[in-house]
Amino acid sequence: MSNTTKQSKVINYLTKGKTLSQDSAYSLFGVGNLRATVSDIKPIVAKRGMVVHRTTGRNGETRYGLVTNKTSRTCTR
Repeated sequence: MSNTTKQSKVINYLTKGKTLSQDSAYSLFGVGNLRATVSDIKPIVAKRGMVVHRTTGRNGETRYGLVTNKTSRTCTR
């Protein structure tokens, strides 16, 4: 049995460039409330120079991923 927390599992998964929906987070890691978990990991990933990025999937579900802080800032004029 691993001592890895659900938050750590989610962070490790997202740092591989993948995105995660509520259903997949539950089936993969047993995360019952992905939105709360994402809120908890935001300060952790910010220290690593990343931010959480939210998108909408093909079926209308909310998906979360990570992007580097540099790429998340876009200048629109």
